[in-house]
Amino acid sequence: MRVTDTAERKGKTYAPRMAPEERREQLLDAALRIIVNQGIHKVSIDTVATEVGVSRPVIYGLFADSNELLRASLDREETAGLAQLAEVAPRTDTPDRAGAVVESLARFLSAVQAAPDRWRAAFLLVDSSTPTFRRRMESGRRAFIAALGRFIDTVTPAELADTVDTEMAARTLFALYWDAGRLILAEPDTFPADRILTFYEVVIRALPMFRTDLQ
Repeated sequence: MRVTDTAERKGKTYAPRMAPEERREQLLDAALRIIVNQGIHKVSIDTVATEVGVSRPVIYGLFADSNELLRASLDREETAGLAQLAEVAPRTDTPDRAGAVVESLARFLSAVQAAPDRWRAAFLLVDSSTPTFRRRMESGRRAFIAALGRFIDTVTPAELADTVDTEMAARTLFALYWDAGRLILAEPDTFPADRILTFYEVVIRALPMFRTDLQ
């Protein structure tokens, strides 16, 4: 080691040693925080090293470069986000069709609140000017819209089957979910879950396919 290297280390505080898998998760967490707080293009070996308080060689011991680190972070959050979405789709085993959507929306808001940085990144990536990052989120959005479409096809009264545009209805519901998720993260004091759910329940129950006077 060079004398200058030793001198540079004096007075610095370094992160404690960790097992490789634990360190890997710490670095992925740091990359996610940088995406949310500084933007996706700010993710680099240097910024992650500074965020965690480790030297560059520590990161290079686990990732070949910043692109691999970024992809790993996005892969992890995408997988976890899709798993959350799979748990919040409306259930069909209830006569209260609108109530099932409201309960689903409530589960979505809880999922967003449980992993706020994950969903802040998701909302940012959807608006990203970089097509690669938009495509990562688009696959998840399409899957959830498809799940909403299947729910709508299942619960729409026979009298309305020929008049309800399932795709448009599913996209409308998805836009409602998405905006509610943004609101609860951006302005939680002004738009708490109770306020969002109370208002959107009125909107949802007004939609034709959820009318209670049809079976």
